[in-house]
Amino acid sequence: MSDHDARALLVEALDFFNDHPRFSLRRDRRRTSYELAARIDAFLAPDTAVLPIVAAAREHWPDAHILRIDPDEQTVQRDGDGYWVRAWVRVDPAGLADVGAAPIDRYARAVAALPEITRQVLLADFLGDEDFTAIAARLGITTHEVEQHIADALAAIAQALDRA
Repeated sequence: MSDHDARALLVEALDFFNDHPRFSLRRDRRRTSYELAARIDAFLAPDTAVLPIVAAAREHWPDAHILRIDPDEQTVQRDGDGYWVRAWVRVDPAGLADVGAAPIDRYARAVAALPEITRQVLLADFLGDEDFTAIAARLGITTHEVEQHIADALAAIAQALDRA
């Protein structure tokens, strides 16, 4: 079960407990749902350290037609000197069905048109032998710049494929 699904389940349980405040718990009939509801409430409370990071990600990508961050997103993962914020990537169904030679050629041209450093970062990431920190050290840039180059490359490739 994903973290998002688990949170949804906890919200549903909390709503139930709020509607049935004296609901007894099976193992100990003397305990009511108050304590459990309070623990769920505390768990679901927004993490004040995460909210500015998610807000900054939303602010940085407001017009990205290929990326969406859920309004209730509260999951952030630290990596090196940056953060990962979960988001949705838009995939065109027609692009998934079309795997002939033409899209592969368009993709190759889009990758070739990338700036040299962006192409190096993208290809290093695709090969998967190095993490962002190792790529950054090898190319003399920060991990944040590695992330930015990958995001720029993916956006440029998506735009090139959409235009074709």
